[in-house]
Amino acid sequence: MARIAVDARPLSIPTTGIGRYTEAVLSRLLQSSHDWFLYSDRPLRSDIAVRGNVHIRTGGLKAAKLSSLYAQWQFPRWADTDQVELFWSPRHHLPLLMGANISRVVTIHDLVWKRYPQTMSRFGRVLERLLMPPSVKGAKAVIAVSDSTASELVHCIPQCAERVRTIHEAPFMSVADKPGPLGDYFLFVGTIEPRKNLLRLLEAYALYVSQLEQPLPLKICGGRGWGLPALAERLQVLGITDQVEVLGYVGDDKLPDLYREARALLIPSLYEGFGLPIVEAFSQGTPVLTSDRGAMAEVAGDAGLLVDPESTSTIAAALESRTDGTDLVSVLQQRALERAGVFSWDTAAAQTLATMESLLPP
Repeated sequence: MARIAVDARPLSIPTTGIGRYTEAVLSRLLQSSHDWFLYSDRPLRSDIAVRGNVHIRTGGLKAAKLSSLYAQWQFPRWADTDQVELFWSPRHHLPLLMGANISRVVTIHDLVWKRYPQTMSRFGRVLERLLMPPSVKGAKAVIAVSDSTASELVHCIPQCAERVRTIHEAPFMSVADKPGPLGDYFLFVGTIEPRKNLLRLLEAYALYVSQLEQPLPLKICGGRGWGLPALAERLQVLGITDQVEVLGYVGDDKLPDLYREARALLIPSLYEGFGLPIVEAFSQGTPVLTSDRGAMAEVAGDAGLLVDPESTSTIAAALESRTDGTDLVSVLQQRALERAGVFSWDTAAAQTLATMESLLPP
């Protein structure tokens, strides 16, 4: 039985992609016989079960921008006190002052800071550039959430090649037994920020609306990010205010039905490290229109319709084909369910634990 510490900060803030990943994997890891130490700069908000082998260390930090500084300074101190043997960060960065006797594992979700730095806030970009490379170089094992991300990581930091392994993410909701209805709207799910390519999607949707007598409406679901003008103004300029409904952040309890009743999920992002909404939609038997590049093409497989995310005319044509081609939609619904079965949090957690245990003393 080993003593394993985890950077649990993603569980202290409202649900994000990395937070969802952390909770899904960690909730399964805690069922093992190891002793687990969860570290955070502030109290945890997650419903992670408190078991006899789980120990929580939290601070009372208020300023979010000081979170990384706090972790770099405090986590090694806690790890030393707790005599941990292994430390896992599910969020790109390791405490660089961690004792050399402690094995380190880090999960990398994407390399946005390297591939599309212009789509990040300046603070986030600087933080990634400062902390990700040394974290990867200092880790005994590096988990990438897709083969695409693993390949980019090795290209960026070649010396990590032998320590990188791919462990895919999975849908957080149960896979449906059968496809839902044909769906009477298109759906966008994602944080409202430049990398998601929402402005170009709206331009393509406006073109689609202008070409059909009865276009399907579009629902936009996602928390406010940064770097985009007010959506209401953009919709008015494009003349599609009546066809687009902006839902804002939608809780996990309502997402399954929202996916299930959509004609297709639209996620033509410029870049994703995995593309969690893709497998979420698949789990409900919902077809996906996504980008023909990187992790999105890898995750979607033959169950998705792949488009050039920088071509409004191509995206508009794909929307039209999903409006009129109802037989094709039915085929893709079944493929979506089959594809969803490839991804499993149980498998991801088992592979993550095996990676950790391979680094522990016999």
